[in-house]
Amino acid sequence: MARPAAPIFDIAYALEYAVPFRDDEESMRWMRHQEPPDRRRRIETFCTAYGMPVPDNIVARVADQQRLTAENCAALARRGIEPQATWARDGYLEQLQARISWTEAAQIW
Repeated sequence: MARPAAPIFDIAYALEYAVPFRDDEESMRWMRHQEPPDRRRRIETFCTAYGMPVPDNIVARVADQQRLTAENCAALARRGIEPQATWARDGYLEQLQARISWTEAAQIW
């Protein structure tokens, strides 16, 4: 999925997983958090370690990154490229849309 993009894309991509931008259940079950993560603190910690302030509209920027990733996955799937074609058949695009919806509704920042 690597491609030329603005640096904020890479930051948003990393934050999607480091924060994580997932609901509490998925964060605990699949990402092994012991309790619901303090997402705001995790964003602040990441940005501080990266040597930058928290970007404006960070939640919207993560949602934008998620949309671009989902669009790229869908485009590759339509072309029959693997593993995206299999992911699309298995419902992964719907999972990505659910993550985008969760991010857009999140009251993190």
